[in-house]
Amino acid sequence: MRRRGTSGLRGRCVRALLAGLALAATTTCAVPDDASPARPTAASPSSTAASAPLPPDVLGALRLEVRQSRTDRAARVVQVAVHNDGTTDLEVVEARLTSPTVEGVAVSEDGRRAPAGTRRDVSVALGAPVCDAGPADGAGAAGATVRLEVADGAGRRGTLEATPEDPNGHLARIHGEDCAAVAVAEGATLALGPRLVTRQEPDGRWVGTVELTLEPRAGGPEVVVDAVDRTVLLDPAAGGPQWPAALSTAPDGARTVGLEIVPARCDPHAVAEDKRGTAFGVHARVDGVAQPVFHVTADSALRGLVHEFVGLACGWPAS
Repeated sequence: MRRRGTSGLRGRCVRALLAGLALAATTTCAVPDDASPARPTAASPSSTAASAPLPPDVLGALRLEVRQSRTDRAARVVQVAVHNDGTTDLEVVEARLTSPTVEGVAVSEDGRRAPAGTRRDVSVALGAPVCDAGPADGAGAAGATVRLEVADGAGRRGTLEATPEDPNGHLARIHGEDCAAVAVAEGATLALGPRLVTRQEPDGRWVGTVELTLEPRAGGPEVVVDAVDRTVLLDPAAGGPQWPAALSTAPDGARTVGLEIVPARCDPHAVAEDKRGTAFGVHARVDGVAQPVFHVTADSALRGLVHEFVGLACGWPAS
């Protein structure tokens, strides 16, 4: 049987339509999809609802909060927690966080469902710190705002602009850490060395040493490092919560101090789930002004050596 082309099919459709308007109104001609032009369709109820705003009580049932997970501290990412205390299931379309402590607007990359009665977090990456107001004292976090766009299942949309709660002071802490690191960097480079040296004490205990180096910048302010805090994974071998550092910038070159470490804990999941075990809190002064504690973090290679050392010192079987 010979196949009939689409041109013949179109011709029969045209003839049927020319037979009369009444007949045309009730006649359907099946034309293949690849040969048929797109035809406009009537507006659906959902597209009409999309232009309708959400009722004020739905937006009024939302609460906003700033949080930060441990895994996001190094990346300077925070979460905008959306508490939906109402009875309407919502979709968080976008969150935009503005704060006087950072440049620009921190915008979420992905939306999230926020069913009624739940809390949902959306992540935003902070811009560069704003440290021009004076010493890095952690102040200036007030004044943050969040602009939140949400929608319901019917396509109705609404925008809420509000000051988020920050019960744990994340924005103030981040600002203090950021600006302390900036102030120190103007006078020196502070870094952990690439090596970890181990030794076994006469009592059988293993002790490791990591190096912290302070190298001055020409023309910069005086920087003094007074102490370094223990981490969630490592304790000072001599005991106590800190390593005394006594590092200061000097015109004749870099200064290095060895931080003698022992494991703070020996449960294997502490290493398997380690997030901040190699982030060392630094207490510093810049031109005599004490700075908020900020962190110097080991790179991936040193972090791996620290994890191996913890296994050795804790007596875990070799893998």
